[in-house]
Amino acid sequence: MGMTTPRYWDSREYDSRPARRDDPPSEVFEAYIPHPISGWAPDLNARTWQRVAAATQRCRDLQHGADGRLPAEWLLERAESIASSSIEGIRPSARRVARAEARLALFGQRSADDEMQALRNISVTAHARELAASGAALSVDSLRRLHETLMGEDPISGQIRDRQNWVGADQLGGPLQAHHVGPPPEAVPGLLEDLVAYVNEPDDGIPLVRAAVAHAQFETIHPFPDGNGRTGRALLQYMYLRAGLATDAALPVSAALMLTRREYFDALDATRVVCGPDDPSRSRAFSGWIEHLASASDHACRLHDRLNTHVDALQQLWAAAAGEHRIRSSSAAFRLLAHLPTNPVVTAASAQRLLGSTDRTARNAVSRLAEAGILVQRSAGRRNRVFECVAMMDAFTEASRHQPADNLTLLAAPRPVDTSIATEVVAYH
Repeated sequence: MGMTTPRYWDSREYDSRPARRDDPPSEVFEAYIPHPISGWAPDLNARTWQRVAAATQRCRDLQHGADGRLPAEWLLERAESIASSSIEGIRPSARRVARAEARLALFGQRSADDEMQALRNISVTAHARELAASGAALSVDSLRRLHETLMGEDPISGQIRDRQNWVGADQLGGPLQAHHVGPPPEAVPGLLEDLVAYVNEPDDGIPLVRAAVAHAQFETIHPFPDGNGRTGRALLQYMYLRAGLATDAALPVSAALMLTRREYFDALDATRVVCGPDDPSRSRAFSGWIEHLASASDHACRLHDRLNTHVDALQQLWAAAAGEHRIRSSSAAFRLLAHLPTNPVVTAASAQRLLGSTDRTARNAVSRLAEAGILVQRSAGRRNRVFECVAMMDAFTEASRHQPADNLTLLAAPRPVDTSIATEVVAYH
């Protein structure tokens, strides 16, 4: 959907410039410049439209909580974020990430780098959703702030690149051996302005296609020195929420894309054809990626529903366990149960804040839930004792697997509840 331009790679300066006739061919590479997308819509065949329509309807039919909140809201946002990190090879265990998040929130303690990167990915997912919920239009500065959230204190945080970058080769090989070489740095500002103009265009009733086109364009531009994949998937969350394809919680699209990581990258690569802006091959090149995202969205909806059903079943089981241990429904301990889906790691102090109670009442509430087996102490000694809700931690681990396991099936009295999140066979081709 664009053109290529020859560039000379200066390995001593580690930079590029437009190629000249007398440059050695071995030092020349082709940088890819995509066509603008503002005002453009792909002309898709009937099969692609059918898959887009089915996935769009599936997104709009998602279950919603009676009070507007979802039982698995905490899980869904983290499952999406951890999967987005995993796609980039950042794979700390979900349990360690949850504990790291709790240590940071409760005690201000920073964890290992991989865990902190995963936590910042959780933050950027939340940031993208907050931006969409605010109704604010997207801007280049919005994208820069998303990148700042993701990269933290890194010197490149929020910095649009001013040098050539590439995908698929080591730093020594440079763009001469790369799988994909993005546009030259001087082309990036204009392409980004075009991208945000496209995202801000009035809704035309095909939000999933628009999200696919915007994500592919962002990844092709590769506007930042690093963190483009994760920022681009945060942009997907922004577009899904703004268009109503996701509402109460993040739609775990990255969890589906992670399962087909190679196919996901291949589908994006296939959009980078050299052709004119109105050439039919431009639309054909996008069809595979759009179908792939439609299938991933359908899978994300299934995981979304199953996680919510699972957490709802857990809450029923906790209530039953509380009753067996004579915890009254009016007690602070019982009220604390409602906070566990979003606060699976607690201390007496955090329980006090959640309950708005005295220290003594909070400590008693935590103790009663520990006696019922709902909370388990994970720290040694009495100072800064931390308690985990094991069932929620287990659910987070399973939701974050490359192949979500089927051992989240619960029987929640008085009725059976099917909460399997086993991966279904999804047609990606």
